[in-house]
Amino acid sequence: MKNILLSSEETSKALRKLLEAANASNNEEQFKINAERVIEKLCTKLNIFWNPYTYEHRLTLNNHRIDAVHGSTIIEYEPPRSFNNSENAQLRHARRQAEEYANLLSQEEGRPINRYSLVAWDGETITFGYISNNKFIWEPARPLDGLCLNRLLSLISDGGRPLVSPLLLKQFIGPDTEVGRKLLPALFRSICQAQTSGSTTRTKLIYTEWTRLFGQVDGTETERLARYLEDASRSHGIRYMDNPQAYVFALSTYIAIVAKVCAVYALASQSSEAISPSSNPRTFLKRIEDGGYFKIFGIINMLSTDFFSWYLGDDVAENLEEPLGVLLERLRTIDFDVTRKSPESVRDLFKGLYMEFTPASMRHALGEYYTPDWLASHIIDAAGWCTNQSLLDPTCGSGTFILEGLRRRLEKAANHTSAKELLHGLYGFDLNPLAVLTARASIVVFLSGRFSPSSPVLLPIFLADAINTANPTDEVFTHSILTEKGERTFSIPMPLAESSDFFSVMDHLRACIDAGLVCDDIMSSLKAFSPTIKYLTTINLNVLKQTIIALIDLHRNHWNGIWCLILFDRIKAGCIKDIDLVAGNPPWVKWSHLPRPYANFIKPICDQMDIFSEDAWVGGIQSDISTVVTYHALERFVKKGGSLAFLITGTVFKNESSQGFRRWKLRKAMGNDEPMTVEMVEDYAQLRPFDGVANWPALLLIRRNGKATTYPVNYRRYFKGGSRGNLSSYEDLQAMPVPGTDAGPWLVGTRREIKVWPRLFKSSDKSTYRARKGITTDVNGIFFVSVHPVPANNKLLHISNDPRKGRRRDIVATSAIVEREDIFPLLRGRDVQRFMAAPQAGQCVIVPQRGMFGDETLPMTRPRTFKFLSEFQKILEMRSSYRRFQRGKPFWSIWSTGEYTFAPYKVVWKEMSGGGFVAAYVHVSEIYGETKVIIPDHKVYFVPLELEDEAAYLTAFLNSRIVTNVINAYSSALSLGTSVTEYLNIPKFDKANNTMMAMANMAKKFKLGNIPNVNDELMLDTFVNSLIR
Repeated sequence: MKNILLSSEETSKALRKLLEAANASNNEEQFKINAERVIEKLCTKLNIFWNPYTYEHRLTLNNHRIDAVHGSTIIEYEPPRSFNNSENAQLRHARRQAEEYANLLSQEEGRPINRYSLVAWDGETITFGYISNNKFIWEPARPLDGLCLNRLLSLISDGGRPLVSPLLLKQFIGPDTEVGRKLLPALFRSICQAQTSGSTTRTKLIYTEWTRLFGQVDGTETERLARYLEDASRSHGIRYMDNPQAYVFALSTYIAIVAKVCAVYALASQSSEAISPSSNPRTFLKRIEDGGYFKIFGIINMLSTDFFSWYLGDDVAENLEEPLGVLLERLRTIDFDVTRKSPESVRDLFKGLYMEFTPASMRHALGEYYTPDWLASHIIDAAGWCTNQSLLDPTCGSGTFILEGLRRRLEKAANHTSAKELLHGLYGFDLNPLAVLTARASIVVFLSGRFSPSSPVLLPIFLADAINTANPTDEVFTHSILTEKGERTFSIPMPLAESSDFFSVMDHLRACIDAGLVCDDIMSSLKAFSPTIKYLTTINLNVLKQTIIALIDLHRNHWNGIWCLILFDRIKAGCIKDIDLVAGNPPWVKWSHLPRPYANFIKPICDQMDIFSEDAWVGGIQSDISTVVTYHALERFVKKGGSLAFLITGTVFKNESSQGFRRWKLRKAMGNDEPMTVEMVEDYAQLRPFDGVANWPALLLIRRNGKATTYPVNYRRYFKGGSRGNLSSYEDLQAMPVPGTDAGPWLVGTRREIKVWPRLFKSSDKSTYRARKGITTDVNGIFFVSVHPVPANNKLLHISNDPRKGRRRDIVATSAIVEREDIFPLLRGRDVQRFMAAPQAGQCVIVPQRGMFGDETLPMTRPRTFKFLSEFQKILEMRSSYRRFQRGKPFWSIWSTGEYTFAPYKVVWKEMSGGGFVAAYVHVSEIYGETKVIIPDHKVYFVPLELEDEAAYLTAFLNSRIVTNVINAYSSALSLGTSVTEYLNIPKFDKANNTMMAMANMAKKFKLGNIPNVNDELMLDTFVNSLIR
């Protein structure tokens, strides 16, 4: 500890002021403010660093707030004179508070707990604490005197600057700080101005290309972002909600600026190289943005595909000097020496930065869910990866899996092991340039101190597509990229692509094109620059020449930008092959949610894989895009004998649309398909590893060994067990496809159940009982109505719609008097319980048809109903089901209806059933004096039947524990659809069968509210077993 000594006169004066501050304060908050002002003046005089921006630190964990943090020195202020010059309860409370803060701050900053110094102070009495052997040691409390004051100043001096952490960055320079409130609106205005500009500016070009390639906000997502954008707009005094896409780009640029500056400062903290920020923010940032500072340390491609340097362009009229200056000034007050931090906290710095700067509501609206480190570590363990093996994450995001592999290598590495050696064989791809930047920045900071300009490093994170990969044909990489100017195809000779100077060649090519050189001059320059180019064959030189001509053409049309280096990343990613382990968390996005141009662009690639369902009605190519990434990675990147470990949605093991995926074969020419082995599946649904969302993550581990998958497959289901990331609680199960199906949904159960269940399944393709989906209106706020009688007219009803049903903003509440014919009691999913189901009172639906399409005679036969629906004609004609299935039919048509909809009896179950499968049967319900059949909505599935006995029998069969368990075993917990009855061996009802009639009578009894007892449950199972033998 430094020995800080004030003179006697200075000490007496300072003590007097501090005691006056305590006496003048009525509470802890006032004392803290007054005392910190006095200490600040003393620190300034003694040249001790003082953080001018905040003395109050709010912690993420438990939302605690520390009174004052000076680097590693924590001060817990208490109300003046509350210690009463004794070791009383207030003092003990203050010590406990300081200890708790030290633990929490250590977790947040990553600083070892024994580096913290603790102080508890009430103005008159002070006590000092420290940590030794993980124990808190406190010195006796004593009156504040000159020695105590000098010691306090010494601790503040030793505490130094605040250590960099995501939360600290958020509190110092986040979007809600003074810096954010100035810089973010300025960036947003600049983007909007460029967007509406009549001329083609650099900012406009970059933003347009980013929007087309990487923009993530569509209409649906804008709805989800609306509330956050409205709050941010009020805080910043600008209407972000008018242009959500521009806001996302502005925020991405903001985060990118911070990440780049932090990476430079972290590198400088571990090097003798001087990083001297210019007094002019623009000059300093230009040096960062051109890669100059990174090249000092031997990092050659840190910013090669960066979309976020536009803010320094001459075309940006907005004055950014002041907010950028404040941003840099605040960053200079932070300690970037990452050797003071734990490896885990260093690794998470930039992932944490993004998550702190971007609210969870916005990240989730953009479909971004980051894999927690503990889960990535577990997955790599489960796959059996060794540090001497190669590792690829083809959708790497911020680099969690790659950084986990790097962490393991670092644990075994010698101090002299270079960054180049540590990174060998580790690779990551992502299509989002901000993700690529943060992953590269994380690597740079994680390995700071191991880079050297004498051994330049190409960071192995590439801006590349996990599906549209560059592939070599006849020794040439040919790759097509969608640009704003249409699809462009580029070719690079393989000898160049695989050479060590490929990046420098492409970087030199970019400089030549930007300088306006013609093709022949560029070729001459490249030959002089690179031996690889000099010795290319004539054929390969011509291949390269055609690519140069294409890039020159883009440049002439103002679209060259960074395409040279984007092309480098795409081709370099294509060079990667024969990987030991491909691991990651590919995006869980349905095909229908992809941008149309991109979906059409990659569809031929997907069709070749043959991994979607053969049945268009169950989704066909509606499968999750993660299934496409999985098969492409297996074929393109995993070596023979290698493995793939992906975190994917568990629904792919259950839903119909993933039928082809579950065949576990790589499709080859001439029918020589390559089989693979599913070694295990781990189910994490109950762990809920992704913050703020309940979904169904599962680990799929596949070995590319040429051997077919044998069933049953090992299936481990995890349960919550204490602390987050605790994987000690689980059950080992087995999984197999539904018997009699070709890659059908998986049954998941115990060993005993897997042996017994096959008897419950039919051997033929035809189901005895066919299930149907309830009516689909697409606009429940129009068709779902409440009803009241019309006095003196029993042929009419008074109806009122509820726009809140269906969450549409463009539907208005309307009341009308209509004919009774098309009004039916409505059964919704929430109305279905085990053995019992009934519509809620007054809950009805308009069904203006008796077949597949709307009744064309409606205007003539039920004019009042027609008039009511006509008020919503434009909305009805824009419905997705109408445009897809019913175009040209009456606009009042609804979907999934037929004669079956009006069957007198229906065995029903709800589609979404978090508590497991339950069934009931319904018949009719009364609407003000008229008895009508009950109509299920689209969240209810049903089997239409004519007789009550048969409906009751089927209900009893489905509700037996043995059948319910098997349905839950193969149906997706997210969707209990037609598959419920499709596969089951359900004997056809026979009134003469005593067992079936006994089951029917049991269901009738339970329908009246009698709850089945243990004996009833055993009897039902016995009956079912006797029927299926």
